[in-house]
Amino acid sequence: MSASRIVLVTGAAQNIGAAIAERFLKAGDTVICADLNAPENPNVAFIETNVADETSVSALMAQVEQQHGHLDVLVNNAGICVETPIHELAEQDWDRVMAVNVKSTFLTTKHARKLLSNRAATAPAIVNISSIEGLGANPLHSVYAASKAAVAAFTHNTALEYGPLGIRCNSVAPGWINTPFNEQLLAAYPDRQAVDEAIEALHPVGRLGLPEDVANTVFWLASSESGFVSGQEFVVDGGRLAKLPLPNL
Repeated sequence: MSASRIVLVTGAAQNIGAAIAERFLKAGDTVICADLNAPENPNVAFIETNVADETSVSALMAQVEQQHGHLDVLVNNAGICVETPIHELAEQDWDRVMAVNVKSTFLTTKHARKLLSNRAATAPAIVNISSIEGLGANPLHSVYAASKAAVAAFTHNTALEYGPLGIRCNSVAPGWINTPFNEQLLAAYPDRQAVDEAIEALHPVGRLGLPEDVANTVFWLASSESGFVSGQEFVVDGGRLAKLPLPNL
């Protein structure tokens, strides 16, 4: 890809979002992080944004337009999770997860339309980060799963409505990715080696996913090599969902 693109990634300060930003930087693109926290890489531009607030998102897009005039790629990555049984889940926690995971995707997609459809945009694309939990289920993750299923559904509608403008939209559904956040979860177990082996055994490829695995898929979906791909969800889980569980005999 010869020309540098303008790429906006929400939640790019850490974890998968940071890896996505790095992948586009590697290709020579201009990358903007929309987050409440600044990214560690000084080469990633930072615009402090509450992606769940329409006024903040509108100001974000106005600043992008002022500085760059258009947008080539939007990656909706921002997301949070709470672990609570349904009968104990507080309404404010449900609303907070839905706001960050779903409402933010709607708001950025809504306000980026003008910039993505600008004549200066090169093969504009939107990539949303969903999750395999929108396709399956883990205990205590009801609101997270519901939010990610909503992101996948919203992706389909965006592809239909924005397609005539030349804008493609797809989603990526990661499985277990070895991020600092997940590392903290595993650190609580006394027999860490046994836990690692048990989680790896869930994946036919025999290892945990890396943030770069997701980033590479996002990059491909934003490239001209996937120019006839839109409205799809791509599972990046090392084959986990394809594996039917067997009893311990």
